[in-house]
Amino acid sequence: MRARFIKIMGKYKIKFRGLKEGKHKYKFEIEDSFFEKYPESEIKKAKIFAEVEMLISKDILTFDIKLLGTAEIQCDRCLDFFDFPISYKTILYVDFGDNNSDLSDADNRITISNKTSEIVLDKHFYDYLHLSIPYQKIHPDDKNGNLTCNKEMIKKIKEYSTCKETEITDPRWDRLKSLYN
Repeated sequence: MRARFIKIMGKYKIKFRGLKEGKHKYKFEIEDSFFEKYPESEIKKAKIFAEVEMLISKDILTFDIKLLGTAEIQCDRCLDFFDFPISYKTILYVDFGDNNSDLSDADNRITISNKTSEIVLDKHFYDYLHLSIPYQKIHPDDKNGNLTCNKEMIKKIKEYSTCKETEITDPRWDRLKSLYN
């Protein structure tokens, strides 16, 4: 069972009709040009390798998908870009039915038409890549535990976010505070 390397002008397809039941391996490369199709993507630059193992059985296709590489994302703290390591694994189940439903449900299950002979994985790769990015994107600390963010930006943040010693308070709230004590 040899892995097939496939990269067809931004199209990430696997033809499954005519293949024997069992496992089939594929490799795809996802680079910067992949994200041009998705202008809303927060990833613009990346070097990702997708390994896909397709298991064909009588009633279902099972895709074991592994994404490995790096994506350039923007730090939420200092706004500089940095390379974030991507390591994501998932399983996509494909059922057959009368119509295509390329939106996966909570169980990573989609339905494709009985007449379909191939599956296009680019949208799924896009979704899985974005799921692999943490909600809060911040430069990792160095090996000594020091910030690696842009030092000038951190200095500006501290300069503008320090609390003043004399805070002005609303007297209405002060009266309510006395009731609490």
